[in-house]
Amino acid sequence: MFNETEIIKAISPRIESLLSPLRIVKIKQKPKLKNGTSPDIVIVTRYKNKEKLLIVKIKSVGEPRYIEQAISQLKLYTGGIANSYPIVASSYLSEKSREICRKLNVGYIDLTGNIFIDLPYIHIEKESEKAKIAEKKRQKNLFSPISTRIIRTLLVYPSSDWSIKSLSNKTGASLGYTHRVAEKLLDEKILYRDNNFRLKLKDPKQLLEEWSGNYSYKQNTIYPLYTFEKNKDSFFKKLLHVSKSDNLKYALTLHSGAHLIAPYVRFTEIHFYIDSSLETWKEKLDLRPVESGANIYLLKPYDIGVFQDMQTINGLEVVSNIQLYLDLYNYPKRGREQAGFLREKKLKF
Repeated sequence: MFNETEIIKAISPRIESLLSPLRIVKIKQKPKLKNGTSPDIVIVTRYKNKEKLLIVKIKSVGEPRYIEQAISQLKLYTGGIANSYPIVASSYLSEKSREICRKLNVGYIDLTGNIFIDLPYIHIEKESEKAKIAEKKRQKNLFSPISTRIIRTLLVYPSSDWSIKSLSNKTGASLGYTHRVAEKLLDEKILYRDNNFRLKLKDPKQLLEEWSGNYSYKQNTIYPLYTFEKNKDSFFKKLLHVSKSDNLKYALTLHSGAHLIAPYVRFTEIHFYIDSSLETWKEKLDLRPVESGANIYLLKPYDIGVFQDMQTINGLEVVSNIQLYLDLYNYPKRGREQAGFLREKKLKF
């Protein structure tokens, strides 16, 4: 991570190429403006005889929490300064940070090559390939297995407030890890602290949509198998009996779970997560491996968090509605339709 001085040094030689076709007339660092403020950089630009002062605030961290702070400062810098335009600059600005700037009509520049300037007479907007790679890395870190235990809990209880300790106890993540994830979610403006300094989820809809866009049920290890049971109901009875008699943990998902929560789509295949050996389940349920024509799919979870907040419906164990939605969302056999119906009827955000 670059500090603010390093960012100024790195950006200054590139200003002319970054702002092209604007012509750079003058660059001043830490100037004193007429309103008494002193921004990090002021760039005097000209385009077809139109002059504009670009007032720049440097932030070493480009996450939304810090960018909103920078924008507040920029409003002070540009207040009373005629013909000025505010710009945030950083080493890297996340997509969410860039969206905040665009929404508030604030320009931005970062060292990866992202740029946005929207003036009445010219519009400059570029997205770099480096930024796309950085965004994928950000998403991978945000939705890493243990992180998703915390995110899943926040979404299952969207109106609850949490301390680091209570969130750690609920999810099984260590205190240190929970603290790091919470700080990341605060930076991303996904969480905020209320008047009692408790953690609260800001926008469950936005978080769920970002996660579902970065998740697939195929992240789990999937075993296609076959049962000779004549129908689904007889198989479910057998599953219920075996799981209780042998104390085996499982959780139905996809359409076989959704039909118990918010039935919408007919299904012929049964999917469920398992928490013990594959061979045990194959033996107890008399399941046969097949190359095609499978009707039972056992899923070894990418993380044990998929079992968080399981629900019991008609004696059968089903994943939480959040996990069910995630699994369905990118499932090719009418999964998106079933996910939408589940969201409308049960999640309501």
